[in-house]
Amino acid sequence: MRIDPSQVIVTAGESFGTTAHTSYVHHRDFPEVTGEGSSPEEAAAHLTDRLSLTLDHASSFWRRDCIMQALEDVQAFVERIRDQPKDQPVTATATGLKVDPEPGP
Repeated sequence: MRIDPSQVIVTAGESFGTTAHTSYVHHRDFPEVTGEGSSPEEAAAHLTDRLSLTLDHASSFWRRDCIMQALEDVQAFVERIRDQPKDQPVTATATGLKVDPEPGP
């Protein structure tokens, strides 16, 4: 299978009972497994942990392969975030990440 970081979905919101900005990340194939964090990168790290835990309970080799594919997609997503220039803001969108254009002079 092909690694596809666009399969990772980021949504922004607020944690229950707080006004802190929170990012939620899930994989298209596993919308019920969500990572949460203060940034898309942190949320993706939590998603990786949660998907890894599901590997032990995969009911078949096919299901295990699907989880492994999702883990590879999440890792590629994180690498894409890390490859962005530090001075270029990254915005979470419902379909992944968008690099904001540089501000004009």
